[in-house]
Amino acid sequence: MARTLQNQLLEEILNRFPKRAAAVEELANLFGVQKDAVYRRLRGDTLLTPDEISLLTKTYKLSLDSLIYEESSTVSFNFNPFSNTVTNVGDYLNSVLADLNQVRQLPDVMVYYVSFEIPFFYYAFFPELISFKLFIWGKTVWDFEYLKDRKFSFDVISYPDEKIIEDLLKNFTQLNTTEIWSVNIIDNTLNQIEYFVNTNTFKNPNDAYVLCDKMQALVDQWRKMAEHGKKFPLGNFSEDMARGDFHLYQQELLISSNTILVSSPVTKMIFPIISNPNYLASNDQRMCDYQEEWFKKAITKSTSLSKQNEKSRSSFFNIMERKIAATRRRIESHLEEF
Repeated sequence: MARTLQNQLLEEILNRFPKRAAAVEELANLFGVQKDAVYRRLRGDTLLTPDEISLLTKTYKLSLDSLIYEESSTVSFNFNPFSNTVTNVGDYLNSVLADLNQVRQLPDVMVYYVSFEIPFFYYAFFPELISFKLFIWGKTVWDFEYLKDRKFSFDVISYPDEKIIEDLLKNFTQLNTTEIWSVNIIDNTLNQIEYFVNTNTFKNPNDAYVLCDKMQALVDQWRKMAEHGKKFPLGNFSEDMARGDFHLYQQELLISSNTILVSSPVTKMIFPIISNPNYLASNDQRMCDYQEEWFKKAITKSTSLSKQNEKSRSSFFNIMERKIAATRRRIESHLEEF
């Protein structure tokens, strides 16, 4: 018997939970009904209403087009600013945390991350760095009115936002990730620090040095994580601090976009970054399979930096350290002139 649209939609949602009972409980809360009413919908005894279908697709970022037109060349994506308007830093952080929590519920999940810029989550290791990036995005991407004529300082994030950032970092470091970076991954942030100095956008120019110090500390953290093949909190590695696996690869020729792929035995999701830090989202199976094949091919053409490959790892991070030192020298020269 052919599967109905209702079967496909509910099956897609069930696959996102490690246990069926957890999915039923969440759906009961979402619909405001008893669990037996959810089971009737799962069996097909009760049809989903149009409002319920709409609620499911919005909550779980599903595309009805991908279910109806399985053979079409069209791929549907959700765009987070359309569903969650960013009016302040907390709006964006909560949206990312909600998506991250969904990913964390998936069994045996691997997150693939290719990026030509520092992946967003790593800024969260240092309040100074994530404050700086959120300030930039607030002024340029989100166009917050309250930042329009304001110079940068480290108090841009309020305490509630700091708590969200802590949760983001904790959840992300617990995920197993396979990441493909270029040695130029730090260039954009270094250029932004230098630009702020040159345009007198720091409230306190010495904050540029603080940011350079934190960039160096971040590189130190990456070096340790790559050496052990594990993510862990700031500081020296120990087994009791180890969290998710950290498989790091260097690739200088293929990286032209920032893309996240979530792969689990039960479902896959893809998150291309667009107008950074905003992102698209899709669970289109064909698109996810295509991107996963791309990752597998890219890895075979990349250099592993994790665990045993000490020579390549040292060269990679040493170049980053020289870039940071060169930026600091240019900042010193500029500030001495003024």
